[in-house]
Formats: sequence, C-alpha cells, structure tokens
Amino acid sequence: MKWMSTVVAALLLCVGCTHLSITKDVLTPDYLLAKGSKQITFLGDNDHPRFSDDGLRLLYTSRSRATHKGAQIYEMDLLKNKERRVTFSDGDAFDAIYMSDAEILYASTTDEIKESPLLNKSFNKDYPPSDLYMSDLYGNDILRITQQPGYDGEPLFITHPTKPFILLTSRRGDLLGIYRIDLKHLPVSLISAAKEKEKRFPTMTPDRTQIAWVEKDLKTEEQSLVLFKLKGKIPFVLKKGEGVYRDLFFAPRAPQRLFYSILRKGEKQYQIEVYDTEKQCTQVVFKGNDSLFSPVVTNESTERLAFVRLFQDKKQIYIVNLPTDLGPCLETPAQATLKE
Repeated sequence: MKWMSTVVAALLLCVGCTHLSITKDVLTPDYLLAKGSKQITFLGDNDHPRFSDDGLRLLYTSRSRATHKGAQIYEMDLLKNKERRVTFSDGDAFDAIYMSDAEILYASTTDEIKESPLLNKSFNKDYPPSDLYMSDLYGNDILRITQQPGYDGEPLFITHPTKPFILLTSRRGDLLGIYRIDLKHLPVSLISAAKEKEKRFPTMTPDRTQIAWVEKDLKTEEQSLVLFKLKGKIPFVLKKGEGVYRDLFFAPRAPQRLFYSILRKGEKQYQIEVYDTEKQCTQVVFKGNDSLFSPVVTNESTERLAFVRLFQDKKQIYIVNLPTDLGPCLETPAQATLKE
C-alpha cells in the first residue's frame, strides 16, 4: 500500500454493493432542486461528503441504516449511482477522506471504547473517544495511526512526494487544538492550542502555506475564523462574531476561497457561505428553510459542490454545479476598507 509501511491485517465480512434505484424525489419542488442540485443519498442519516480526486466517487458517513445504527463509512460511485459500505467497525467510523485511489483515512471509536470502557461509558458526542486509521477501500488492511486517549478526528491528508502529513483536531488533556502527524516518522506535533479556546475544523490552502480553523473563546462563546501562516507561525483573524462556524473547506482551485457552514446570529438554520481571502468578500452559496452543512468542492474546471441538508431530522447529501454568480459581497464598502 502506498502510505502503509506497517499494516494491521483485519479479516472482515465481504463488502457487498447496493444499487440505489432512481426514486421520485419526495422533496420536489424545492429551492435546491430548482437550482439544479441532485439528491445523492436517500437511506439513513448521512454526513461529511468527500470527493475522490477525479470527482467520480464520494466518501461519506452514514448511520441509522437497517443493518447498523452507528456511523460507518460508505462510498458512492457517482457514474453508476451505486453505494458500497466500506467499514464494518464495532464502534462508530466517521470523517473519512481519500488518501489515494485505493486508500482512505478516517476516525473511529472502536479501540478507544474497548480499551477504556469505564472511562468512555459516557462522553461528549461532539468529541467522542476516537483514533485515526488508514484503510484500503474494502476495510481489509487497516492501520491505526493514533493511540492517544481522547478525541482525534476531522483529519485532513496533505499529499507530498517526500513529506506527506495529516492535520487533525485532537483533545489532549483539557486542550482541544490543531495537530500535525508526519506520516514518514509518525511524530505528532502541535500546531495551535490554548487553555481558554477551542480550535477545530482544520483546512489548508491549496498552496500549503496557510491553515484555517474555527476558534471558540470559552469565556465569551464568540467564534472566529482564523488563518495561520505556517512560515511565520502567525495567526490572523479572518472573521469573527458573526455566529457559529463549522465544516471548513478550501476550494482546490484559484482564487483562494474558504467554504463553510454558519449559523448566523438571529437565524434559525445553518447556511453555506464562501469567503474569498484575496477580495475579502463573503457570499452566500445556499440558504433556505433547512440547515445546510459540510460543503466540499471538486478539483474541476466546472466545479461541483457536495453538501448536506438536514430535513425531517435526517441528513442527506446533494451535489450541484457551483454557480458562477453568487451575488454581491455581504461586506459593506466601509467594512472592506477597514480590513485593508
């Protein structure tokens, strides 16, 4: 395997394929379908979509299925409209991303809960006791990457010819912060953590020079979007005080655009926005009567956006061509001048 120098072999049940028949969309008509979006998942409760490099496959987390209640990883062939279960973990498996055409990276609670059953009997659902794992796409060859008690999740794999690494959110002791794992030697190094602040949802600019994350002040509850320059190790607040941010993702192609979901002050539903860091311009991608989460964009000239919609207490995944015109910037001219 490309990134697995040491492999823990695991014999699991054979993974079968389930064909999703074309079903009339019970949500028709609605504002998302009017925009040309396509509903991808119909079964279970689904979240955290991630495209393959070629944009032809999609990884996601799915729970509340007929065969399992907990979270497991699935893959969808977007050309054939077929989904396939990838993981068969005893615990929850979530936050999966592609490392290559044949390998994935994900978080799972399986070993943590077994190793400390009393300690982990009751835990924060936002930060479950979990570790990171590498696996092939059939769950046969699995390698455990982290073994630190507590939460490890929200991984981001950064490919490199000689120095591949992983960014992740980790709770170590009382600190929830951003860490880095060198895949050649597996040391874990701290990027940023602080006693009175929680930091999570790390993402990286396409040029690999800056990391963005959500930062929450535990005293004031105020949240910020922070951009961290790796060379000078300098944090810079992009935006703050607008509401609750989550699910950060930098678009692979220029210009440098940060996608995220936000529950703005005074609003009842999360909406998807994008922030152009060069123009300092915020635009609304989608908003409506339902909360929208987990935006992710393909690396194609005609970009496609995958996202999650919460409808009738369950999340389903949609895909749409990213509109070329998202309307005016939310910032007033005075705000743009002040930032400059």
